[in-house]
Amino acid sequence: MFAKVVIPTDLSEASFTMAERVGEVPGVREVVLIHVRISAGSSPAGEDALRRMQELVQGQGYPVEVVVAEDDGTPVPERILRTAAELGANLIAMGVREQGLLRNLFSGNVAATVLRDARVHVLIVPQSAGDGSALFSRLLVPTDLADPAPEVRSLLKGAAGDGAAVLLHVIEPGRSETKQGAGDRLAALKDELSPAGQELEPLVRAGDPARTICTVADETGASLVAIPRIGKRDAAGAAPLGSVTSAVMGCVKQPVLVLAVSIRLVIETRELRSEEFGLAEEIWIDYHELKADPKTDRIFGVFADGMLVSVARCRRHPDGYEVDGVFTPVRFRGRGYARRAMDALVEACQHDTLYMHAVRDLVDFYGEYGFISIPESDLPPTIRARFAFALGEMEGANVQPMRRAAGWFRRFQSS
Repeated sequence: MFAKVVIPTDLSEASFTMAERVGEVPGVREVVLIHVRISAGSSPAGEDALRRMQELVQGQGYPVEVVVAEDDGTPVPERILRTAAELGANLIAMGVREQGLLRNLFSGNVAATVLRDARVHVLIVPQSAGDGSALFSRLLVPTDLADPAPEVRSLLKGAAGDGAAVLLHVIEPGRSETKQGAGDRLAALKDELSPAGQELEPLVRAGDPARTICTVADETGASLVAIPRIGKRDAAGAAPLGSVTSAVMGCVKQPVLVLAVSIRLVIETRELRSEEFGLAEEIWIDYHELKADPKTDRIFGVFADGMLVSVARCRRHPDGYEVDGVFTPVRFRGRGYARRAMDALVEACQHDTLYMHAVRDLVDFYGEYGFISIPESDLPPTIRARFAFALGEMEGANVQPMRRAAGWFRRFQSS
């Protein structure tokens, strides 16, 4: 699982801490030290420090390659990630002076940026943990009770030590889940996983997920917290790091292994039933607070694992059909959901002439569906009046009236 480990080093004591403990990582076969220079040339002290780190790793029985990434004008984290990818690293292992340095993952801190943007497993070891228990001796593994990813199963199987790993499930406030029900499911998961590795201790707690994970890590004496890079709750969005994992990095004191697990989402695009219109209105809270009317509206939505992530509406007016309410919340953007919603709407409503008020930046997008720009005077009167009433006068509103003539359309196919 961690055959090739890359250790970025700035030649600090924190970097040496990681080099000293790399032998505790299960499955290591090869280690690469990456030193990114921030200026041209090298110093005797720097060369000596790299040599000492190399000898430190070799003393643990591993072949070591030293890579020096010269200054090419790109940011240090980018050079680390690029070099790790070129080398085929399975794990990036970083020593940091203190875990608090990672509280703001957008701070520009090198370790935080590497953690945020990496696409492989990342291990963070605070310098203060240098004299602690063996890294993988007592794991804390949070779980949402879904089928564990292969990476989690492999970790539990390969981790060494006499202590039990703690399998933690946190019940969030407001969820209908009961402690008894969660406990039964967690016990079943524990029974399934225990034969594959060390003994597991199931634990159910209620509260804020990140704060609870950090508290339990202290209470159980965890040597390391192993958590997926992104969970189901965030997988539908475009964030590089999940909200729970980001928050855990802000409060945890122990070393953390962030696992780059693969999550397959079930994406469904369909027309909403009238009893589901409330879901669309929740999406529209940040988009003019639109309301839905079953008497006049057809709403098309994209669901990611059952969660509505994008919507588009076709509303019947006395003198025409208007497309509006095409909206995807910010955290779900960049995944093509709006296109899926429009595909479904235009395919279902293709036999009618459709009108819309397009934001000017999206004129080309809607043009792909056959919409063409028209003067305001070509809009049906009720549609023109509705826009003026709801959003202000057309002039200066940064919108372009558009029309799509009735005609054939086939839904866009994508994986």
